[in-house]
Amino acid sequence: MDRAKEVGVAFFGRYKEEYKSKKEIILMDILLLFSFCTGVLQFLYLLVAGQYPYNSFLAGFFSTLGVFISTACLRMQVANPSDFDNIPKERAFADFVVCNVILHFVVIMFMG
Repeated sequence: MDRAKEVGVAFFGRYKEEYKSKKEIILMDILLLFSFCTGVLQFLYLLVAGQYPYNSFLAGFFSTLGVFISTACLRMQVANPSDFDNIPKERAFADFVVCNVILHFVVIMFMG
């Protein structure tokens, strides 16, 4: 247990040191963590409470998964712009917003 604690403390120390000046990356990582935890909670709820409104579960889970994937893509574009033909942060964020609007429109239509 002590070894896991040491690894966790070292990881967070290095993370804070590397990204202390990049607030937008930290915010995206928080959104990624929130989306992941929401997906896990939704799946646990499905296991515990059953799958009665299955369309609602699928819509919520796909929404969480879509937000996670689009946020991960945004983080990659912002953190490494040279890998993406130097796309400006503003354009990457606009793509993120448009994709999420379309995603949530489809999710709402799927729920009925």
